[in-house]
Amino acid sequence: MRESSVFNNGPALDRRSFLRAGLAFGGAVAGAGLLGACGGPGSASGGSGAKTLTIGTVVVDDTLNPMEEQFTTFQFNAFDGLVRRLRGDTEAVPRLAEEWSQKSDTVWRFKLRAGATFHNGRPVTADDVVFSFTELLGEKYANASLIDTIKDVRKVDATTVEIETTVPDPLLLSRVGQVFVVPADYWRQKGPDGFAQAPIGSGPFKIESFSVDRGVEFAAYDGFWGDKPKSSEVVLRYFSDPDAMAAALQAGQIDAAQNLGAESIKTLDGRDGITVDTDFSGNQNMFQLNTSKAPFDDVRVRQAAVKAIDAKALIQAMTYGAGVIEDGQLPVKGVFGHSPGITRPAYDRPGGGEEPAEVRGRGGRRDRDLRDVALQEAVRGDRGPAPAGRLQAQDQRGGGAGLGEDVPQRLGRRHLLPRRLLHGHLDADRPYSFVSSSKKPFVQDAEWDGLMKAQRTEMDSAAREKKLIDCSRHLLDRSYILYTYGGPTVGAHRDGVTGFDNSNGLMLLLDGIGKQGS
Repeated sequence: MRESSVFNNGPALDRRSFLRAGLAFGGAVAGAGLLGACGGPGSASGGSGAKTLTIGTVVVDDTLNPMEEQFTTFQFNAFDGLVRRLRGDTEAVPRLAEEWSQKSDTVWRFKLRAGATFHNGRPVTADDVVFSFTELLGEKYANASLIDTIKDVRKVDATTVEIETTVPDPLLLSRVGQVFVVPADYWRQKGPDGFAQAPIGSGPFKIESFSVDRGVEFAAYDGFWGDKPKSSEVVLRYFSDPDAMAAALQAGQIDAAQNLGAESIKTLDGRDGITVDTDFSGNQNMFQLNTSKAPFDDVRVRQAAVKAIDAKALIQAMTYGAGVIEDGQLPVKGVFGHSPGITRPAYDRPGGGEEPAEVRGRGGRRDRDLRDVALQEAVRGDRGPAPAGRLQAQDQRGGGAGLGEDVPQRLGRRHLLPRRLLHGHLDADRPYSFVSSSKKPFVQDAEWDGLMKAQRTEMDSAAREKKLIDCSRHLLDRSYILYTYGGPTVGAHRDGVTGFDNSNGLMLLLDGIGKQGS
């Protein structure tokens, strides 16, 4: 999937590389707004006067293989998993499984829903569930990385499946919710490539057509076990440029837009007939300090570095204030493990004072200059470096290189490692997992490793939350991270469109969206 961050318009990054490496989002493809000139899904529809609901997006799929993508719109609308857990869900929601239980800390049993069928009318069976998991793991598709704790998936009877994990896994339900069940016989008949060309799922929508240049055309599935979708036909129309998508929305060529650029907060908000809303995208930025080398092997230098980041100014400059602050902890508000009792150190404006003598002796002034360069890169875009020590107010578009995008070339990876993280599970474990990852980790800390290990197998939710907060306090105390901000997702829709919820970042649920006259 080619994708565009809502705050970054730099070079595109291959979807699979991002998913497997867990690194930065790519930027939007520069140039023409609509991917394709004519034909394909939605070519004759769209706009407020059309029967079909047409939604623009810059999140572009290059395959409809549900095992090879993560957190995409086509997966959650044309396919279904055993359960679902999205932002705002305090517990997993039944989907193809109507109930489940734990037989032990490592064995879960799922009872399948009666009446669930694939789009070809065939019932969903335990054999299909077992096949979907074993094929995913056996062929090591992209989604296999989400279920790496699963040891075995087995059929108990025609409507019951057991999943066994290697260790107690408190995130098992969230992981299972991102595995989409396919009809085993049809997959074997078509093969993965043939399946992706004519996919069959069990979700509320069937896929009528797909073009990598134009988008996806959905039709409501009459045999769906749940509530009927609000719109019988939905076109997800691909754009390569969020500005062009915003223009199409203003012109009435599309009914709603997903993942607009941050500039749309100002350019669209207040326009007649258009509503703009923002939320946390699940995508956040951070710099990781290399504690294995001087000068950041000294905690006093790291503490000075953390104080030199003006996160509030970054959020205002890059996102018009719509970003979410990393308040001295990697899990932001809305992510499990966030603590309102943790706050970031007060900002120490560069030039406002000298570091202690012992920090200057380790190169403190030089390191402050280093951080100035990083901040300049965050706001400079393609217009040259910003004046040292301040953010450029005119860089409100958020369309430049993005946090850390050029820092590796300017500084190398000896001191700072920029990361962008996607919170697929909205759980603190994911951002934490990058702190000591890679073959040559920037952090080597036995106490940190012990804290991580303890929370990963804690099955009691309250106890685990406390352990996650202990992880945050340890990171803040050791000053391993330069905290910045979580990026916003920006969406907009025209009057008459109801149920448009852009709060799930890259993925958009379509079944609850309707429009007058559709």
